[in-house]
Amino acid sequence: MVEYNVFVSHSMRQGDLGIIYEAARDAACKGINCYVAERDPQFGTSLPLKIENAIRSCDCFVVFLTYGGASSAWVNQEIGFARACEKMRIQVVEIGVQIQGFDIDKEYLLLDRSNPAAAISTLNDYLLRLKNQKESQQAARAGLFVVGALALLALLSGG
Repeated sequence: MVEYNVFVSHSMRQGDLGIIYEAARDAACKGINCYVAERDPQFGTSLPLKIENAIRSCDCFVVFLTYGGASSAWVNQEIGFARACEKMRIQVVEIGVQIQGFDIDKEYLLLDRSNPAAAISTLNDYLLRLKNQKESQQAARAGLFVVGALALLALLSGG
């Protein structure tokens, strides 16, 4: 089974954490790994370095632009770093929050705080599609490798 790793950028406001943790739990049920930085203690390690490494190694970057997230310096820096790393960036935007910066033109998922389950379900169904695409691409590459190896063996054996 192919791993699919998602970096989750979010605010640390108490009202946001419940939504973030629920999204991560739901994703885990679909076989998607969500990286939530505060759930990965690396005491003594540089926090920016930890975040950079997690973003570099993710398949996809999801940002929750809640009122707290949109105004968070950390969240905005993470978005910029993910952009610099050319990561696919998915925005989950709370109703009423204005998108700013380089991602203003991107299609996004609307988050209704009174019913976050709807956005979480839509997000994780989409992430599951991305995971399945990755799995199919890897299977196709593996098949091509096997065909190439067999062709090479045939050439080497003179047949």
